[in-house]
Amino acid sequence: MSRFVVLDLETTGVSHKKGDRIIQLAYSIVEDNRIVDRYATYLNPKRDIPPFIKQLTQITDAHVTDAPEFDEVAPKLLRDLEGAYFVAHNSDFDLGFMNEALEDAGYNPYMGPVLDTVELSRIAFPTEESFRLTELSDRFNMDHENPHRADSDAEATAILLIEIFDRLRALPKQTLKELCEFAPLFRSDCERILHSFYVEADEKIEGLEEYRGLVIRKKGTHIPVERDLQTFEELMEQSFRSDNVPLQGFERRLGQEEMMSFIHETLQADKIGLIEAGTGTGKSLGYLVPAIIDAVTREQPVVISTETIQLQEQLLKKEIPVLEDILPFTVKTALLKGRSHYLCLHKFEDALALKQSLTYEKVISLAQLLVWLTETDTGDAEELNLASSSDRLWSELQSDGIACIDPSSPWFSRCFYQRAKLAAKHADLIITNHALLLTDVTLSHQVIPSSETIIIDEAHHLEETATKQFGKRLDYAALAQVINQFTVKESLFTAWLHREIPHYQDVIERLKDVQQEWADLYYKLYQYGTRGKVGKEDTGRNSKVIHKTEASWTGVDDIARRCDAILRESINELIELSELLDTDQNKQSFQREIDQFNRYLSDLEDVYALFTSIFLQIEEGTVYWLEVDGKGPKQSGVVYTSPVDVSDLLADSFFRKKKRVILTSATLTVNKSFDYMMQTLGLLDFDVVTKQVESPFNWEDQAKLYVPTDMPLIQEVGDQAYVEALALQVYRIAQASEGKMLVLFTSYEMLRRAHELLVDLLDETYTIIGQGIHSRSRTRLTKNFQQVDKAILLGTSSFWEGVDIPGEDLSVLVMARLPFSPPNDPVFQAKSDRFKENGSSPFMKLALPQAILRFKQGFGRLIRRKTDRGAVIVLDRRIVTTRYGSQFVRSLPVPLREKSMADIEDELATFLQASEVTHGNTHS
Repeated sequence: MSRFVVLDLETTGVSHKKGDRIIQLAYSIVEDNRIVDRYATYLNPKRDIPPFIKQLTQITDAHVTDAPEFDEVAPKLLRDLEGAYFVAHNSDFDLGFMNEALEDAGYNPYMGPVLDTVELSRIAFPTEESFRLTELSDRFNMDHENPHRADSDAEATAILLIEIFDRLRALPKQTLKELCEFAPLFRSDCERILHSFYVEADEKIEGLEEYRGLVIRKKGTHIPVERDLQTFEELMEQSFRSDNVPLQGFERRLGQEEMMSFIHETLQADKIGLIEAGTGTGKSLGYLVPAIIDAVTREQPVVISTETIQLQEQLLKKEIPVLEDILPFTVKTALLKGRSHYLCLHKFEDALALKQSLTYEKVISLAQLLVWLTETDTGDAEELNLASSSDRLWSELQSDGIACIDPSSPWFSRCFYQRAKLAAKHADLIITNHALLLTDVTLSHQVIPSSETIIIDEAHHLEETATKQFGKRLDYAALAQVINQFTVKESLFTAWLHREIPHYQDVIERLKDVQQEWADLYYKLYQYGTRGKVGKEDTGRNSKVIHKTEASWTGVDDIARRCDAILRESINELIELSELLDTDQNKQSFQREIDQFNRYLSDLEDVYALFTSIFLQIEEGTVYWLEVDGKGPKQSGVVYTSPVDVSDLLADSFFRKKKRVILTSATLTVNKSFDYMMQTLGLLDFDVVTKQVESPFNWEDQAKLYVPTDMPLIQEVGDQAYVEALALQVYRIAQASEGKMLVLFTSYEMLRRAHELLVDLLDETYTIIGQGIHSRSRTRLTKNFQQVDKAILLGTSSFWEGVDIPGEDLSVLVMARLPFSPPNDPVFQAKSDRFKENGSSPFMKLALPQAILRFKQGFGRLIRRKTDRGAVIVLDRRIVTTRYGSQFVRSLPVPLREKSMADIEDELATFLQASEVTHGNTHS
């Protein structure tokens, strides 16, 4: 058995050449799949340890003053490395730094085999959320109490290496065979190790099957079950109104019972119901109980639609298990997503067989997929943590309308997409998303199994989702990447075409002309989008409404028509080639290549159809706009279209086709009225019943709402002075609250400028995290925020809702501005123009209701549990200086207090101290 030296270094910095040195060296030696020896020592770097490194590692100058220097321990290190593998978590850094230290001490660098546990973790555990050592240590319950200390890190990495080997060793023989073929392209020298696992591996493993060279999980079979049915009233009496509630720790909520009864009665009456359920009501279980009774009684599935993946996960992993504990029968649940979420096994088989020119990231992603196929029952990409650069690979491998709907395909019976649809057919509850729910409106065929009962959670998003779903989008990469499939020289697929079709080079030349025209088109779009009057989105991109009849569009239109002519000609040539390839002899020898050619051709035709509809047609009631990154590549533009008003589409093509629909959210009303929501969703002509259920929280004790009297109005002082005042107020609030603050912005530009000012104002004990500055991932930003004691998180649009930061992690919420839609937002502009044409006020009918709903969502970020306490501070004084401001205040369950910032600081400190006592008592 091989020997592995698993090493970690702590250093004064990242560059040995610039004078950084090792301050701690540690390694664990692994033999026979166990740790057999350990070594750790501090090292004297002969220089001061920088403050940041002291804070990160907790290693001080006192630790290293009497420690040996590196050249004293180098002989032992080299002896232990003799004949062994060098292993590290991110081996490039540790190996590079160690070798530079060895050479500096007069020794030869280590040149033996190397394993990187970051890379190997990605392959062995493709579904892990993170491949950082800290997160992986938690995943495998390792004793890793001192991250960023070499001894603790080396020990954790050694245990991780053993876990990796255990996982890889357990893989079936065929999967290991495929991994062995990829191994020479890995950075880790693991070819010999994988081959040894392959030799020892089992041919067959229970629960798995090998089919056409791939090992996948066996498909489950549908088994009908007899169920003891209950009426709604029986279930309520037994499980909710009784003193003997079957769930341990279950708390009776009267608002939740109100919600259940309302939904049950609405479904029984075959009506549409809108119900606003305040935070803490227990909304999910509030609709799941009447939904399952309806599904089982009618013997027909109920579709539950959400906007966010997070809520789908919550339903599946938390709420439905609770429901099953309550019920005397099993709940059959299915999750159904859009086709692009599922891996196409046919395409994956082709990708492995053709092995076209592969980047390193593609190789790792394909290896991850091979391992994942032995684990997944769903084939849903959401389970995976592929490399961030693998989006293009997934687009090549995802399920589509060709390979995954042909019953004659050898993979049809095992297709993940078909498997998901079949599970949905036999389910009581089908969980899906708003976008897929609305596909039946736009497609000629049905995606979701027929259901007359729909429950729409997060219903305040339905109109926005419909606007996107019924719209279109086209960027430069859409066509460029498809054409690349036909022209890339390294591709075995293209080499085959050259061999089979003598004049294929002429076709390639034509496609290269198309690429040039396409590049010219998007360069012209860039010029169009960055000249004249443009607006900035909160993403930092420029946005511009397209008016195709204006003279400024003429230059774009001319190139678009040239593109149209040459693209049409190229597609016709490719169609002729397809017919030429369609011979019995070719099908016998090159079926895989022919299938791939036809898929690429179909993709090209789809892009062409999208191109003509966006660039060459004008559709009534549709807004066209362009977004460009002014600092990005010249082909960075994206063209969008959206219907201006979706209410009639929703009314005629969706709601009229359903017998029973429930729409629910924490924010459906404006001024206690459902009128705005009913108007935007096209429900004014329907028989709709409505209900509001108040939150069970004790708002008077749990939340405070302030507006500082000494904050200027932006229209009086200008943007720069307002941002400076905002930063100062946030600084003062931070001092009173010691961080744990979320600041919500409506503009990315204002966020960026505030971030710059706060970095100068606050000392290094505060961590300031900015959306779009440190990351665009809401999940990652939220996690980083929760890991630091004194943190301030600055967020834009996506942080106004859907973020759950319970308890002491968040104590103050600051709103930089009232959340009105940017006036330059193209869809908002078009809607406003329509209101003006109809003689209505776009502000009162559109801008204000939208802002109030978002304001309520933002407020809801603060209090998520009965034990939460905190303050909301609105810096935008329009909430008290305008006539409409009172409508924002009336939408909240707490009164607004106008006070100077000095008074707010005093009250805040007292209030939050009381909060700490409350939390302390709660946890004790």
